[in-house]
Amino acid sequence: MAAVEFSLFAGAPGSAEEVEAHLGPLAAEVGGEAPARVKALGAIGAGRGDRAAYREQFGVCGVRRFTAASGVRIYFIPIETFPEHVNNLYLIVDGARTTLFDVGSQTAQTRDELARAAAVLRTEWGEPAAFDRVSDVVLSHGHIDHFGGVATWRERGARVHVHELDGRVVTGFEERIVVAAMQVRVFLERAGVSEADRVELEQMYVFTKHLFKSVPVDRLLVDGDEVNGMRAHHAPGHCPGQICLQVDNVLLTADHVLPRITPHQSPESITPYTGLGTYLESLERTHRLPGIDLALPGHEEPIPDLNRRIAEIVAFHRERLEKVRALCGESRTLADVAGELFGPQAGYGRLLALQEAGAHVEWLSQRGRLEIANLEDLTKSANPVVRYRASA
Repeated sequence: MAAVEFSLFAGAPGSAEEVEAHLGPLAAEVGGEAPARVKALGAIGAGRGDRAAYREQFGVCGVRRFTAASGVRIYFIPIETFPEHVNNLYLIVDGARTTLFDVGSQTAQTRDELARAAAVLRTEWGEPAAFDRVSDVVLSHGHIDHFGGVATWRERGARVHVHELDGRVVTGFEERIVVAAMQVRVFLERAGVSEADRVELEQMYVFTKHLFKSVPVDRLLVDGDEVNGMRAHHAPGHCPGQICLQVDNVLLTADHVLPRITPHQSPESITPYTGLGTYLESLERTHRLPGIDLALPGHEEPIPDLNRRIAEIVAFHRERLEKVRALCGESRTLADVAGELFGPQAGYGRLLALQEAGAHVEWLSQRGRLEIANLEDLTKSANPVVRYRASA
């Protein structure tokens, strides 16, 4: 849809019938506001639509503008960072200061979509050379779909800011991959994953080592620090250095709070400052933030009611914890639990399922709601498969 939309807004002719024929089936499949959007786009193509009204309701090529209480302009920019994987970047314009929150990856697709977003910003919102004015880049956290393209921005002269607990991922990426892979290996062995599957999953885990080279950063943030008048709130759990960035009454939540899916969880045994307990504590602190009227996430659509969404996520995890404990009425390995929770998984999904299950098993075990069923095995082997059962 974005290509057709861009073409029509650039002045290319197109009848309402042509637009409907081209995009109607896709809109019907997607549902929601998509059919109304196609109808409005067809009217614009035919020369009788209200461009300004369309732009304010739907954005153009996914780019939308939000205005914070003080008048700061926040541009919501969805970018395909990896195949079928979309991140939201945010260009924040406050007078002469322009800040970019997250940078996506460094793939050709990302570069092409940033170029298109620049054209949309110029023609539809009167922001000439908007990306050329970026003085500061703030990285929300140390996952490659959010920071992978940072070298380009630093080469262009932008200052790079990241929380101190994720600084090492950017500045010492090669070391971080090796250390994390070692922890994943131990995790998979204890989870009861077969040797052949372990080798395959470990190789998948380190595939990103060729996608990024370490980059210096200019500032390591801590909770409460400000960048160009915007406050960073440390919210670990999904990632050690995850931050949300507050722009007056708007909170950029990155992957801390998402509108439809629950952010992926991984156990602390792999990476400190993750874990479900840490994440739930961060959600509670975010819930207590005053004066937030809108949340803009790192994926998917805006969140109009942040506290309601937080409550939904907490309830989801509480329900999953009870399900995991019930599954452990009989002795189970972590691999058993993951299989029961998520069913058969393919590719990288197998590792994500194991990590998600591991985060919940770890939370229950730490709080004495699960116990180790094969304690004797732990005295006989350096890294045995661990079996869990519900405690009395």
